[in-house]
Amino acid sequence: MSLHRQIYMYGLDTGHFYTSVEQRISRRMHRTRKYMAYLKSAQNLGNRAADRLAFANKRLKRLKEQMKQAFAQNVDIRKLDARGLKQKNIIGVFESALTRTLGIAPDALSEDLFVIQTYYLAVLEDLILNGFMHGGSKYVCFTASAGQIRTKKTLFIRESLLQQHQMALSCGLTTESINRQGGINSNKYLAYLALCATATEEWPEFDIDKAIVVDDLETAVRSLADHIDIGTYEIQRTELDIPITHTDGCGMILPRLQKRSMMVRLPWIKGLLVPFPFDKFIREHRKSGSDMRVGIVKDIYGQSRDILKEGIEVIFTKSQFKMWNYYQSWQQYQRLYRTHGCRAGKCNEEEERLADAKLNYQMLQTLTSLTDDELLELSAASRDLIVRLGTDKETMLKVLGVVDANKDKNSYQQALEIYPELLSDTYSKEILKQVKKSKIKAAKSGKLDVDGKYTYICPDLYAFCQRLFLGEARPSGLLADGEVFCSLYGNETRLDCLRAPHMYREHAVRTNKSDKEKKRWFVTKGLYTSCRDAIGKLLMFDNDGDKSLVCAEPALVKAAEREMRDIVPLYYEMAKAGAQTINARSIYGGIRAAYTGGNIGSISNEITKIWNSPTVDLDVIKWLCMENNFTIDYAKTLYKLERPEDKHELIKSYARAKLPHFFKYAKDKQEHEIEPANQSVINRLGKLIPNVRIRFSAAQIGKLDYRLLMSKPDREPDAAIIKAYAERDLKKHFFGKTMAGDGEDTQQDYLYMKIRKELLEINDDIDAVVDVLVAYLYGLKQSSYKTTLWSCFGDILVRNLKKNVSMKLDDGHIMCEGCGERVIKTSRNQKKCEPCAAKANRERTRERMRIKRRTYV
Repeated sequence: MSLHRQIYMYGLDTGHFYTSVEQRISRRMHRTRKYMAYLKSAQNLGNRAADRLAFANKRLKRLKEQMKQAFAQNVDIRKLDARGLKQKNIIGVFESALTRTLGIAPDALSEDLFVIQTYYLAVLEDLILNGFMHGGSKYVCFTASAGQIRTKKTLFIRESLLQQHQMALSCGLTTESINRQGGINSNKYLAYLALCATATEEWPEFDIDKAIVVDDLETAVRSLADHIDIGTYEIQRTELDIPITHTDGCGMILPRLQKRSMMVRLPWIKGLLVPFPFDKFIREHRKSGSDMRVGIVKDIYGQSRDILKEGIEVIFTKSQFKMWNYYQSWQQYQRLYRTHGCRAGKCNEEEERLADAKLNYQMLQTLTSLTDDELLELSAASRDLIVRLGTDKETMLKVLGVVDANKDKNSYQQALEIYPELLSDTYSKEILKQVKKSKIKAAKSGKLDVDGKYTYICPDLYAFCQRLFLGEARPSGLLADGEVFCSLYGNETRLDCLRAPHMYREHAVRTNKSDKEKKRWFVTKGLYTSCRDAIGKLLMFDNDGDKSLVCAEPALVKAAEREMRDIVPLYYEMAKAGAQTINARSIYGGIRAAYTGGNIGSISNEITKIWNSPTVDLDVIKWLCMENNFTIDYAKTLYKLERPEDKHELIKSYARAKLPHFFKYAKDKQEHEIEPANQSVINRLGKLIPNVRIRFSAAQIGKLDYRLLMSKPDREPDAAIIKAYAERDLKKHFFGKTMAGDGEDTQQDYLYMKIRKELLEINDDIDAVVDVLVAYLYGLKQSSYKTTLWSCFGDILVRNLKKNVSMKLDDGHIMCEGCGERVIKTSRNQKKCEPCAAKANRERTRERMRIKRRTYV
């Protein structure tokens, strides 16, 4: 499943809502900061620069105080400065239940919604409490997803539209009814409301009357764990029963309706649906035990339901239904869903063919005993790809995304698949040069090609059915402790199961158990985990769509087993989020708390510093991992850990170091921001990655005939089209600003759509426009830069190639596997031209003679 249809809106910031007084102060602050930057960079001003800098700094402080006073003035309702509605501020978002409900057409630029980034909390406070005016309409705060909160963004909506569609977006649940029942944490409310804004495709096949919600499978798993006292930070290894919700975020759907796992979104419902034949489970157990009560269950409201009799197709779990306790029954939710025309959406469907995966520095840096030989073995595929990038056609196509696993190829990738001769063009060569630089940089930062796949983490749903339909308190399931099932790998294969983010030493090495019985029930490519295994606490995953990098790379598995001998899961008691009355004031308070207390990036970097230091203190890493999770939850719980003084000093001793040297490649850090290269794992890896000069010498890519991109190769030039194209191609670089964040894209797609439209206003014959530009860019100019052409008219270029190349194939042409030339096919199984076939025969003959001589000797 791939998402294609976008709508466009404006991504603004709080500066676009300043009063005239605030604007004047802001301009003065901007000029002062520019002047200070100039003084800091000036080399020839000597002491005068220091004096002037001190004076400018005082001026900036005064201006900040003036701005603070200006914010304190009463503003009835702020107005959007329409000068901010510029091309550079346009962002794209994929379609969602929200955009479909509001009736926003695909590719339309809408002013029904605005994404606003916060630079001044005082302005955001006014906007949330009072809304804002634009074009005669009032806009109000709608929601902010968890991703938007992390990037300090909020989604605003035209108030009249919200009033019209609110019940459809919330399935009849109002803030008044929520507050009457005790309220809810405001940030939880925003995150759950934002489900309707998630990028999805409509799921028209979903029938709300054939779905139910049941309790999750939760058991206590006996395991060793490092228990951390949240007050003293003392760590004690102990054996305890760890409560684990195995189906946290996961439900089931019948395989006859859905073959592959997918994520779903309904009002207040989110998570992963995994195909599992629960109807077959019921029938087989009814038949074997002659108990017709099997399959009659109670939903989360205590109502008895007969799965087979009612034709239930989807079983949601309580953990997926975020606002279940604000409805009186599932029947009430179903009735409101139908009454208000609510919509179901699906996204992120499991791919038919999973792409090869890469390791990252977090996963590698924790294997501190890796030798150089092991690093060479782990990096072999990446190093080989870098070396072959300029000489091997298949490698070129692979790095450009022309692989079977890529089901969402862009126009240029589709064209390369049809006509590989495009590789010989200067545009492809320029792209490949940039790709080579990127590949080297990625490898030096720990991104290595490995024998692994990213796939959904699924619970043992057989065990879930044992609990749900058979009433077993401690279901055995099909997997024992230490076992997993993944159909991508063979029976008894040792697998390193990883998940990002990877901060502690979290390598779950497990044995893959694959047999006929498991394949009957586990029908997807997911990683199925045992309900008797504490793997969920080691990798800290939910089952709502989290993925694992399942890796069979022998060197990695060997090193992981070595490092994990004395590692057990971390365990500590988390704080609970308190409920509150939902109103504009509490919403602003929750967002502000998230902005001021939820920065997890610095903690992650501190952990990385420790892993790459000469002495790795695992206890400090354990404390920081705990603090990281409390920080993530801070916006909901408002609970902050208080470090004991002695632990604080130890943690800070590591934090004072600069970032590790490989951050030069991983995060584009400058030399003054990083430590000198030491002998840590990733720093040593960087020295093993070759930086070869790319030489395009692949003989098998053939010779480009650009006329195959045209509908009429003899088309006359058109100076007006060429001039208009060139002007717009140059100007596009001035629209490079991006505010893209969670679920958002840059304005580039909209820009290319606009350029296409404007060129067609000069000449409405799209074939003529394309032919003129192809002849100009590929023929006359031989340009290395054709991104605008392919982004604006890629669909037409691909259409022309399909037609013209197929005509060659119909004429009996094949592409020689040896030299890449297209020649007339003279025999049924011919794959090479005559010279290449003769050369291959000579080489085979010489090889046979060498073997014969060795045999006689």
